[in-house]
Amino acid sequence: MPYALRNDLSFCRVDDHLIFLDIRNDRYFRLPSSLERPFVAYANGNEDTDVCDLVERNILVEASGSQGRVTAVNIECPARSALEQSCQAKLHLGSLVDVCITVCSIRRQLRTHPLRNVLDAVVTSRPNEQLRPGSISDQAVEQLLLEASGEFRLARAYTPVENSCLLDSLAMINFLVKRKLHASIVFGVTSDPFSAHCWVQAGDLVLNDTVGHANAHTPIRVLQ
Repeated sequence: MPYALRNDLSFCRVDDHLIFLDIRNDRYFRLPSSLERPFVAYANGNEDTDVCDLVERNILVEASGSQGRVTAVNIECPARSALEQSCQAKLHLGSLVDVCITVCSIRRQLRTHPLRNVLDAVVTSRPNEQLRPGSISDQAVEQLLLEASGEFRLARAYTPVENSCLLDSLAMINFLVKRKLHASIVFGVTSDPFSAHCWVQAGDLVLNDTVGHANAHTPIRVLQ
């Protein structure tokens, strides 16, 4: 019987150990060595591994396809940052109001709804047609992303709500979605000491963080 990682569970390897993100329960955790060893063995393709304890703990579930799917996050490494590029973004009154309303709305959702529901809402709110590299020239899409993210950051500075990487990344994605621009939210972690972070990324371009800070974290989940 093939098994897969539960849909709302993801993992990455940091410093020779696995770290898991459980969106359903809004927590990060590590497995005890007695469970980490068989998980790694199964993820490496050893189908004879005894995974009963992993299934019992709802880490692995029966796969619907013919093969199990236990893979870590795969995303392009950040190589450029919108914060580190010159962009003539302009602040408009409409954007100022839009960002303020969006940030306050996302903050309320994060306080009153499970994280999984908030993230699912972001995915379902995306229009069927969004500008991505390839839809028009890559350079044109990138310029639109630079201008929109720059405008968001300018307006965010006037929003009287404390900054938070999760709040601001979700709000920026919402801002971009309204302009039919596509980007991803990347969740990342460090191990020693443990820290969790997230940022908005399109291809190898980070829109709300520096390259160095983003690359200091190992991606654990990507919200496409």
